[in-house]
Amino acid sequence: MFRLFSFSARALICGLFLLLPLATADAQFKASIQGTVSDATGGLVPDASLTVTNKETNSKQTTTSSGEGFYRISGLPPGTYMLVVEKTGFKKQIFENVIVSAETTQGLNVILETGQVAETVTISETTAQTLGTENGEVSRAMTTREIRELPQVGRDPYELARLTPGVLGDGSRGSNGNAVNLPNTTGPGGSNNSIFQTENQVQISANGQRLSSNNFQIDGVSVNSFNWGGAALVTPNQESIKEVKVLSASYSAEDGRNSGAQVKVVSAGGANDVHGSAFFKYNSPKLNSFNKYGGPGAPPLRVNDYIRQFGGSIGGPLYLPHFGEGGPTTVWGKNKSFIFFSFEGLRKTGDSTGRAFVETAEYRQLVQQLRPGSVTAQILASSGINPRVINVFAPSCAVFGNDPSRCRVVAGGMDIGSITGALNQYVSLGNPTGGGFDGIPDIQEIQFALPSSNRGNQYNVRLDFTPNAKDSLTLSTYVTRLDNLSSDSAGKGRPMADLPFKPLNTSGTIVYRRIISPTVFNEARFNATRFASDQQRDATNVNFGIPRVEVEGLPFDRIRFGADRGENTPGILAQNIFELSDTLTKVFGNHALKFGGTYRLEQDNSDSSGGSRPIYSFSGLFNLANGTPIFEGVNADPRTGFPADAQRYFSTKYWAGFVQDDWKVRPNLTLNLGLRYEYYTPLKEKDGRLSNLFFGSQGLVNSQVRTVSQLSDADRNNFAPRIGFAYSPRFRALGLGSETGDSTVVRGGFGIAYNRIPVAPLANVRGNPPFFGRFGICCGTASNDFGSPFVGGQILYALGSSNSVTSYPRNPALGQGINPATGGPISGAVELYGAPQDLPNPYVYLYSLEIQQDLPAKLTGTIGYQGSAGHKLIRLVNQNFLYPNNPAFFQVFFTTPDVNSNYNALNLNLVRRFAAGLQLQANYRWSKSIDQLSYEGPGFVTNQTYPQDNRTERGPSDFDVRHYFNFSGLYELPFFRDRHDFVGAVLGGFELTGVVTYRTGFPFTPVVGGCTSTPGGPSLCPVRPQGYKGPSDIDTSDDAFINGSNFPGGGAPFFVVFDQANNTVAPPGIGRNSFRGPGYFNVDLSLVKHTRLGGLLGESTDLELRANFFNVFNQLNLKTFAFGSDATTIGFFDPRGPNEPGVLTNNPRFGRATEGLAGRVVELQARFRF
Repeated sequence: MFRLFSFSARALICGLFLLLPLATADAQFKASIQGTVSDATGGLVPDASLTVTNKETNSKQTTTSSGEGFYRISGLPPGTYMLVVEKTGFKKQIFENVIVSAETTQGLNVILETGQVAETVTISETTAQTLGTENGEVSRAMTTREIRELPQVGRDPYELARLTPGVLGDGSRGSNGNAVNLPNTTGPGGSNNSIFQTENQVQISANGQRLSSNNFQIDGVSVNSFNWGGAALVTPNQESIKEVKVLSASYSAEDGRNSGAQVKVVSAGGANDVHGSAFFKYNSPKLNSFNKYGGPGAPPLRVNDYIRQFGGSIGGPLYLPHFGEGGPTTVWGKNKSFIFFSFEGLRKTGDSTGRAFVETAEYRQLVQQLRPGSVTAQILASSGINPRVINVFAPSCAVFGNDPSRCRVVAGGMDIGSITGALNQYVSLGNPTGGGFDGIPDIQEIQFALPSSNRGNQYNVRLDFTPNAKDSLTLSTYVTRLDNLSSDSAGKGRPMADLPFKPLNTSGTIVYRRIISPTVFNEARFNATRFASDQQRDATNVNFGIPRVEVEGLPFDRIRFGADRGENTPGILAQNIFELSDTLTKVFGNHALKFGGTYRLEQDNSDSSGGSRPIYSFSGLFNLANGTPIFEGVNADPRTGFPADAQRYFSTKYWAGFVQDDWKVRPNLTLNLGLRYEYYTPLKEKDGRLSNLFFGSQGLVNSQVRTVSQLSDADRNNFAPRIGFAYSPRFRALGLGSETGDSTVVRGGFGIAYNRIPVAPLANVRGNPPFFGRFGICCGTASNDFGSPFVGGQILYALGSSNSVTSYPRNPALGQGINPATGGPISGAVELYGAPQDLPNPYVYLYSLEIQQDLPAKLTGTIGYQGSAGHKLIRLVNQNFLYPNNPAFFQVFFTTPDVNSNYNALNLNLVRRFAAGLQLQANYRWSKSIDQLSYEGPGFVTNQTYPQDNRTERGPSDFDVRHYFNFSGLYELPFFRDRHDFVGAVLGGFELTGVVTYRTGFPFTPVVGGCTSTPGGPSLCPVRPQGYKGPSDIDTSDDAFINGSNFPGGGAPFFVVFDQANNTVAPPGIGRNSFRGPGYFNVDLSLVKHTRLGGLLGESTDLELRANFFNVFNQLNLKTFAFGSDATTIGFFDPRGPNEPGVLTNNPRFGRATEGLAGRVVELQARFRF
């Protein structure tokens, strides 16, 4: 039985992939129309016949009202329908234009008039959902027109998700045009490559949830990344989208996997009429404006991207050849089969800039002269070593606190000492100037170029078949290819670090729908999504035989050489996701019941061999010259010392089942009752190469690494009840409503939602012994410092024998085997990742209550409360900070489920439905979000400043803003709008669309660039100051953040740092996120000219000329203050020697914005539609 199932599954998967070139992401048919049928007296009418017809495809569905007069028609794609209601003894009623939005239950109560069926009552006005009468969700549906016409950077439709009530996101762009992440988050980030972003982690937070809690679907199936929460593997092009629905709070048991925003895309399909489009979009730096502020002492910056985007679509009936003798030559076609195809291409080159301190050419030449043939000399003589210098700033020793014993200004830069000693001889840490000042510039501050190029192509096909009135089949796929070449910002734009990245993302779906009876409907779906990249094959021009080299110990960002070093640089990446789901809908009485289940298999079959290439850190430039590292990081097999086998076959599985009852208690009251169960299997590895750390009786001291079949125990109790309601009170006595047309709805709900733990912080267990070792060898110092030269011979400073990451010589100090007592290497300490055995899934309580009111001028207003409370959210904690250490493990990162969050908000919403050429929506949110950590990481910016006491970390969330407002609208200018002659064609057809965004500042935490002791022993850096003695009234204007008027002279004088008893950095005293950074205001505007062409292609043929202005007023917005950045570091603490007092070097740039965000960016686009 198992073998048969396995073969069938493989055959189905193979069959799907054979169809991938022919199909595209299918339609997501989860919308419905429901309501009651009653007579003029209010009596409910049973057995009425209701037939709905899709106006695009002429497909029909028929049902009858139940004994309680209730009806529901399910499985509808978004679009315009005609509804016909018939019952003996009543006039036939026809609703000619019923608008059904994506993923929405459209409420439509029908009141029949007494008469003959031959008599007809026709309602030709558009019937669209204005009030949420059928559920309590907080959501927004973006129509086809909004997706096509609202300004979106890079034509990325996910950019519009932030316009949903309850969702926070400012859509900001950095001075280089790239997406700006929510504060202190890591991962793939937002879209920097238009729709071709490999893992598009849309920078939004919904209902106070983490960025990683968002969920993405295309046509009802998951397109989420395996590793990163809140990231989509597929971003569909605008031409391929019918509608997008975003929910910030859902009380339907159908929705699961994550608790944040539910982003649901419905793809476009063919229709009976042939329709299509073609477009070309042009960006040039010559059209853009400088942003008015490039950072302290730096010139203003401009987005320097050259972009060409082009593509189109075509759809219509699909005629298939008829085989055999006689009859027509083609079959199917109209009303039966349809095809839709879309394509989008991208050609982009960019030249953004950065600012940093780097070594001088004089220093490089001196090293080659004094240390000829050394490893460092060979690196400094390598091709591509010189940064791409645009501008050299006037030399200044301010970054050294103008300390003449540390720095002197000379011609060409700053002299910070000289090379001393001999090759392989360490320079003491107490002697930062080496051989003393020699008048030769060693460092300089530069502005450097960061060129990049991108080529992308996305193909989308969808096939729809309706062989009869009961069955329908959809096949669909997206295929996205990117060819990216980028420079390394951390490496200061050195050509030697330029890296290619050429991923291929695909998603294919099959949907089968069957109307079993007028009251029973079933829908089955299968989907396969894949992301793959082979950088080892694509990066043959990069010399990975040069290690990553970094210089620390200087009061600015590290100086780096060589290509970026990471386990996936270069890597062979492969993620596969297979999903099977089925949903059965049954209507009886006044209940619409849904039963469904989902099975998902997720795989990560990546080979992460990049860590076989070492990374070396040197304390100062003069230890670099002598080839004497303080630290070496390298991955190796602890049993042999050779490069470890980094191929892993990780997998997780997901099982879910739900029951949902939408109960129409009364025509004006709907209850939504649901229960969902979700089971996320623990992480497994196919070949058993998986291990975890188990604590002993003495905690870490006698802990042991053991091989396991799965990373943690199963968490099987994830039951999630949901309840929602929508009630339309009737105020007949007050004259505010009537039995036939209610204008007020009270709606809300409560639910529990579980979150899938992102695999990124868990998958680092791939580096655990006994199969693998992440060695961190520290600390190489002079004999009179705290370490020893080359750590007793463990550090091996060498080049590779070729360009390969696996060409480095075997380090004989490593590979001595496994210590059975610890499970770690006999020689050398390693880094570990793990998780507690009882690791639970995080869960969140979601709740809201709101009142909707129909207002004059086709407006709908909503006022509501929305909130959430998260529990068992995770953080990555280095256990070595918390407990006495095991010397076999230099860091032990555990996924720890002890973070709680709390969010409360007032939401105000005003919507005007499109009428008389005007549509608008405005959202305002007054909120507060609190937690102990806002993103799980991994990454430096997600580190806590005092993890040993999680209670001290409670404070405003990193993404907390008190006030947030956005506005979006479309306005057809009235001039000559209704003229259809030559004058109308020339002077009419103008339109304005736009998005306005405002928020107050994100919070930030001041830190000290120094370390404090921890219960476990290792030093913790950076930390919060002990106290604050500055002004209580902080100016949050841009001017204050530019000129530093809040903290004149720097941050150190305004904070208490020292523990007076021993003159060391004290444990933190001020609260996390106790200060506020700059706010944000931006207006994006599009000016559009439509010209109707008519002719052979039909009256709807249109030429659209568009100019998009992002930040149309060139408003200056400042970069968010990131954790541990120059803007949030008050100073740098130097402990000096054991008998010397420590010294805090003041940071004059504390509280000052490092740079401005993007200035005005202009796009020009022409689009032809028929």
